Amino acid sequence: MPDMKQMINEVFAENGIRIERGDPLFALVTMNRMVFEESAQKYYESNQQLIAEFNESMKRAEMRAGSMLAKMVKESAEKMREGLQGDIHIAGLKAREYVHEVNEAHRRPAIVRWVSVGLVAASAIFASGAWLGPCLHW
Repeated sequence: MPDMKQMINEVFAENGIRIERGDPLFALVTMNRMVFEESAQKYYESNQQLIAEFNESMKRAEMRAGSMLAKMVKESAEKMREGLQGDIHIAGLKAREYVHEVNEAHRRPAIVRWVSVGLVAASAIFASGAWLGPCLHW
């Protein structure tokens, strides 16, 4: 409780009214203080309850947000996986196409080479037959 002497002096200084230590006004001040303290306590308890409810609500919101974020990350990862699989499939098709083109590019010279070897061999056999034919016919 504030200093009574100071309160008495302040009331006299501001209002020009002299009060004494046993004045019923102090009983009113005491009752007013008690009502104020009780109100302040109820206000404090109410605020504490509101803060606890708010904290609980934030925890639930965080859990919900975490669940939603996890779901979104999972969906995003699934879409990325599907996209990567599509890219891998397309890359595989392109790789097969490149391999086919490389094989074709290597096969043409091989075919030309073997056809040339075959023509040279056929010409050599024909020439040797044409040369040996009259030699053996004698």
